[in-house]
Amino acid sequence: MKLFEARWRSATVFIAGLAAAWVALLLYLFSMAPGVTWAHQGADGGELLAAAVVNGVPHPPGYPIYVMVLRHWLAFIGWAAPATDLAWRGNLLSACFGAASVFVTVLVAAHLLKEDPLRWLWGLLAGLAWMASPLLWSQSILTEVYSLHALLIALLGWAVLAKPLRLRYTAAAVALGVAHHLTLLLLLPAALYALITSHRGARRWLGPLLALGIGGVIGALFYIRIPLAAAVGPPPINWGYADNWEGFLWLVTGAAYRGYLVGASLGAVLQRVTTWAYVVTEQFTPVGLALGFVGLAVWDRVAPALRTFSLLWIAPVSVYAILYQTRDSEIYLLPVAWLLSVAMTVGFKSVVEWLAMRFPLRISYVAGLFAALSIALLVSTRWETIALRNDAEARTYLAQIGAELEPESILVTLNDRETFAVWYGVWGDGSLVDAAPGLIPVNESLYQFAWYQRLQRDLYPDLPGIDVSVPYLVEMYAGRRPIYFADAPTWLDSSRLQRAGPLWRLNE
Repeated sequence: MKLFEARWRSATVFIAGLAAAWVALLLYLFSMAPGVTWAHQGADGGELLAAAVVNGVPHPPGYPIYVMVLRHWLAFIGWAAPATDLAWRGNLLSACFGAASVFVTVLVAAHLLKEDPLRWLWGLLAGLAWMASPLLWSQSILTEVYSLHALLIALLGWAVLAKPLRLRYTAAAVALGVAHHLTLLLLLPAALYALITSHRGARRWLGPLLALGIGGVIGALFYIRIPLAAAVGPPPINWGYADNWEGFLWLVTGAAYRGYLVGASLGAVLQRVTTWAYVVTEQFTPVGLALGFVGLAVWDRVAPALRTFSLLWIAPVSVYAILYQTRDSEIYLLPVAWLLSVAMTVGFKSVVEWLAMRFPLRISYVAGLFAALSIALLVSTRWETIALRNDAEARTYLAQIGAELEPESILVTLNDRETFAVWYGVWGDGSLVDAAPGLIPVNESLYQFAWYQRLQRDLYPDLPGIDVSVPYLVEMYAGRRPIYFADAPTWLDSSRLQRAGPLWRLNE
């Protein structure tokens, strides 16, 4: 009988996880961007899609496992549903990753509350809360790396909290995480602590340390894909041109972005602390944040190891997000939001138990219904600001420039949004090449790197001077090829430019 009850409880948790995942998938599908988008800091999507199509290397650190998965996913959906938009297929992959992370979150929360007969309910609420958090929702409806990152965060949490004695799970989660997004390394101190406190013996640290080390080494091996892909062709999207050691280190270590992490003024850091507080509060409202603190207080009282684990999990990524001065650094707070969704459920359960001692009602079920309705209300109120089903800005831009460009044009871009959209139109779905055969896109800001100059020379050996600079290119090919700019260059006399839709055309 006890065995049957244990299996039934496990089955109810599994069913609750599937239910939450399906709800999440439906939410993401109905709110998903129909194509390539710039919303929610998602401009990288155009580049990632194009890199997957050409088997190239996207921006640092190269995301080897994501590009491999995305490349095969695009091919599979293209075979199964050939009429679908290429970017829509990539957006669908993000929705699947996001829904899978919701399923894993249910399992983790239910395990931490395994002594409660209603653990399936608490797990369900944790999963639904995580589903509706703006950070996860916004990244699960467009092509980006962060929904997979969210899934791997949840898997690492599940491995070290629910299955700490099965170290192969931890090694696998670390390997996949390192192969995808290197910020997962910031979670390893918390993971090591959770594993050590779950083992016994004088050398209880040895097994966990080996598991993390083996996982890290296996994950690092995935980066072999980068020099292999960089050397073939070469592909037109080939950051770092990493077929050599220098380019590989430049790419994987994120050398181009180091300036964003160091040298921040005290005022800038304080502003980032304010942003951190706002982003964390925004995920579950002030009430949810308060319940999260209640959950941490419960762990402090009855499970101090979980309290310490939480602090080790939250602190490194929070410091990194605060010190990393970029427009999208708040996305690195995904691990904080994930843990908060679990702690908030623990806090909510504690409040419900306090109320149950004072009211002769089935307060747990009533509270569960109230929480589910609250999550539904959050979804409805956030729909207008998060949902992208009517988003068309990036697609409209591509259509407009496609109507202006001429065959054999040179198109100069500067910023990420326009650059990655153009790359998608040229090397992704090919819409810009269809509109303007022979189109050559160049990025002015990337000419500062020797690898980009080398790449342009190898891609276009019949165009002398394309490996020098944009000003040199303009003077050499003015009157010989149509030249367009996504942004009017400040170094060029404005009298030599004329408007052409959203572009600027060089007067011959």
